[in-house]
Amino acid sequence: MNHTMKRIGCSLILGMACAVAGGVPDVVAQPAAAIGKPLPQGDLPAGTVSVRIVAGSTASPVTGTEVTLLVGGEPRVARTDAAGRATFAGLPAGAMVQAKVTAGESEQDAEEIASEPFAVPAQGGVRVLLSTKPFEGMGGAPGAGGAGPMGAMGMPEARQMSGQPRPERTEPAGSYTVRVTYNNLVMKDGRVTDPEPPVGVPVMLAAYAADGSVSLQVKPASEEGLVTFDGLDQSGGTAYYAMANLPRAGGHDRLIAIPAIPGSQVGTRVVLSGDKRDATSSPLDDYGKLIQRDAASTPPAGKVRITVDGLPPEGDITLIDAATMKPLGTARPQAGAPDPSLVRGVPNVVPRPDLAAGTFEIEIQGGPGSESKPLSGIEVRLVGATDAAPIEGATAVTDAAGKATITVTPDPAGARAVLTVNGRSLVTDPVDLSTAGAKLEVLANWPSQGRPEAMFDVAYQPGQVLFAQTTYSGETYRSLPFATVPDAGSQASVYIYPRTMFRFDTHAFVEDQLFAIQGAFEISNYSWAPYRASSDGLLVKLPKGHKGAIVAPQDQETVAVAQGEGFRIMRPIPPGGVQFRAGFSMPIEHGEVDVAFELPLGTFQSAMKIRETPGMAVRLPPSIAGSRQMASTGEPWFVIPTITVPPKGSFTLHIAGFPREATWKVWAPRIIGLAVLAIMLGGLGVALFRRGPAQATDTEARRNALMDELVELEKRGVTTSKDRQRREQLMTELERLWGA
Repeated sequence: MNHTMKRIGCSLILGMACAVAGGVPDVVAQPAAAIGKPLPQGDLPAGTVSVRIVAGSTASPVTGTEVTLLVGGEPRVARTDAAGRATFAGLPAGAMVQAKVTAGESEQDAEEIASEPFAVPAQGGVRVLLSTKPFEGMGGAPGAGGAGPMGAMGMPEARQMSGQPRPERTEPAGSYTVRVTYNNLVMKDGRVTDPEPPVGVPVMLAAYAADGSVSLQVKPASEEGLVTFDGLDQSGGTAYYAMANLPRAGGHDRLIAIPAIPGSQVGTRVVLSGDKRDATSSPLDDYGKLIQRDAASTPPAGKVRITVDGLPPEGDITLIDAATMKPLGTARPQAGAPDPSLVRGVPNVVPRPDLAAGTFEIEIQGGPGSESKPLSGIEVRLVGATDAAPIEGATAVTDAAGKATITVTPDPAGARAVLTVNGRSLVTDPVDLSTAGAKLEVLANWPSQGRPEAMFDVAYQPGQVLFAQTTYSGETYRSLPFATVPDAGSQASVYIYPRTMFRFDTHAFVEDQLFAIQGAFEISNYSWAPYRASSDGLLVKLPKGHKGAIVAPQDQETVAVAQGEGFRIMRPIPPGGVQFRAGFSMPIEHGEVDVAFELPLGTFQSAMKIRETPGMAVRLPPSIAGSRQMASTGEPWFVIPTITVPPKGSFTLHIAGFPREATWKVWAPRIIGLAVLAIMLGGLGVALFRRGPAQATDTEARRNALMDELVELEKRGVTTSKDRQRREQLMTELERLWGA
């Protein structure tokens, strides 16, 4: 969606306005049509690209996975956070970039998902959305359904829908129905059915509650391949994880759904689908779509590897059986083996006038840590600089010295070199070989050791679900629940991050004598269980003295205004978090305003943009910086791109130099109020302000008439846009007559 910088002049409660978009735009949810397309965002610092990875829905962020951003052909890598976002900062304006992520059920089925190439803007940043699954609501792509009836109708196959819970009005509230299938759903007599369901397969439902409790239910699939779990928590305080293992191709498809939070009005349904029964593809593992997996081989059968992300654990890692809550083992984490796929490499092309045109020399070195040993067996190929089409015969593989040479008929349009080191693709900038040769020099390194990990021996049991936990600063941190299979080991990760974090991204501007602030507010939950702050929900405190707090209509079922306090999120915060749009105003007094946010949760990388007025001066805390930036229309804004405050801290903002209210506007409403009171009491009436006709000049007569009309307008109440418009006209005319 493209925005232009404009002010939308619709006032909200007590001065909050529908605000600006474009160079400093509102943050909006990207629809399915925007997947892979760059969305310019003035709310991001200049030179920043934020890539969000989801699994078919913005409600299903893919956490802990690596995202590659090609910057002029040079790869940069970042890992997604709990909201599925990977952020790349400090990019040069005008640089051509492209975001990529690898998705797939196995290494053999892995495919690269990429955005459109785009240029880094000179001002603001860019947001990009990529999805590892077909986006909900997109329907089936042509041929997506294969030859089956579902595909012929343009509907997604069961495998495409797998793991995506959805509300179901025909099911009672508090119920969760799971359908297991070998990608074999058909439409018959208006109902979705499976001609050959996996009858009797155990379906597991693990529950992570906000109070820290864990429970597990296991039921066999019915003759229709269905299992229904009843009596579930409808308060929002429990996340449910549906799992199943389907035997196939000498192994098991290990299936899991993203967390489901049952609502209070309707039930929930989900499909867990493996591949076709007769498919010969490698076993599927859906856990890799929810958590980061090491590129190292899966542990052997009977083994469980637990890795730790974030802060280092202070104690042991414990592996627990979710059904009995009994520990199956405890181990001290050790540094894991290095993951060679975490390559950091800069492909550098050096012109070589001493080489003949069309000659391309290659030298690749690297290794774990800071090693610079020759890397042999690396394939390098040349492709067209603009169309990326392979150039015939332009391929070579490095020898034991890490060297190779490619000789081609030079193309004036130029070429790019593409190489893959430990599964990581690197691409060079365009190189011109038409007049002289060039040399490719690459130094590729990867971490010398892996993340902390612990290995456990676990004998397989059908229907068994495990989880790992550890502690940090007295807090317990748990992994995603996972099921074991008899023919392969298991991997899981424990994330040690702050449990909750507050973030805001707001715009601010002057509306009459109010300083209006509105935008997006977000509470992140870095846990697989919902977070319940109190029985009354979680309060997002607003600055003292605020006025007119309001929540966007689409968010009012989740967030309410707590008068005089702030915004109250009524239901527990689900895994991943909650985002809502809201606003409030602060009174401007004597041309100045003070804003003081109390931040019991702290805040991380929040931002505020303030539309400038002549003479405006902003005072910030010493640790926070801001600067003047111009929107695409030339409108000046004061931008505070990064506001980070530790828990139990505060953020204060003082602004001076706002236009002062005209003196007559201060005392005129008081006179009007007295007049209205006098009329209501049957006393002095409007004659309080009017002299006799013989004494009044034309100007005075006009002024008195306007005052009469304004009194009557205020008396009956200003309730419509027409009333507000007329009041503004009267005030403007009175201002002119009084010479303000």
